[in-house]
Amino acid sequence: MRSPEPQPGAPAPRPRDAGPRAIGRVLESLEILARERGGQTLSELSHRLSSPKSSLFYLLRSLNRLGYLVRGEDGRYRLGPGAFTFAMAALSNRELPELSRPFLEDLAAKCGETALIGTLASDGTVAVYIDRVESHNPVRYTVSVGDQRPLYCSALGKLLLAYMSPEQQDEYFRTAKFKSLARHTITDRATLRKALVEIRRVGLSMTRDELSEGSAGLAAPIFGRDGQVVAALVVGGPTVRIVPNLARFGKMTRDTARAISRVLGAGEEPAVAVAEAR
Repeated sequence: MRSPEPQPGAPAPRPRDAGPRAIGRVLESLEILARERGGQTLSELSHRLSSPKSSLFYLLRSLNRLGYLVRGEDGRYRLGPGAFTFAMAALSNRELPELSRPFLEDLAAKCGETALIGTLASDGTVAVYIDRVESHNPVRYTVSVGDQRPLYCSALGKLLLAYMSPEQQDEYFRTAKFKSLARHTITDRATLRKALVEIRRVGLSMTRDELSEGSAGLAAPIFGRDGQVVAALVVGGPTVRIVPNLARFGKMTRDTARAISRVLGAGEEPAVAVAEAR
């Protein structure tokens, strides 16, 4: 007679796999599921890991809650969006700065503004810049590599948020705190969700006086070989220079982002017309 699987909501017994042993079980589970495209049931993972189902269940439930795993209606566990985001962020942080540097330099020279590359931080709650080429203008958008930006009010952040899975977006909206940082900061969740749909439609994110007064930015997606967004290309500068050149800068940003995507092995993205700023 098979022992029943622990039910969600039941009080958690003290796990047998504690400390380093539990960490090992987590990593082994992720490695197995990375190789098994059809996923694995709790029983199958328990057998392969020689781990009791009772203790393994609570580890898998934690990974599911964090987005690293998903459990389908068939009861099989598969890698979730969090696992792919983590993997691609790690790869992009190693490869993108070197591969994209010539494109950044060319874009900054052509538009006269600061060009940047950014990706999601490992916890998926903020965006982080991983490389930049600054404008030579005396008044310019200046950041340092490693600087973080909120997802809800930066061109970089909104672009990455728009291309998250629905589950990741829901988790972000559930936990994020929106604060007004400038006169056009979007703090209404429904309004932001509509903006994210539009960003996906046109393939371009734009902010104007949302993160800080007097600054504006454009961001376009950079795709990896698997077709997932691994980073964003950003052009940032004073609002008075970005807004009058929105159509031209938008096209340059998207074209450059597509060129970087091709270098990373991505297929051709469907052409999308750049919309005028709202």
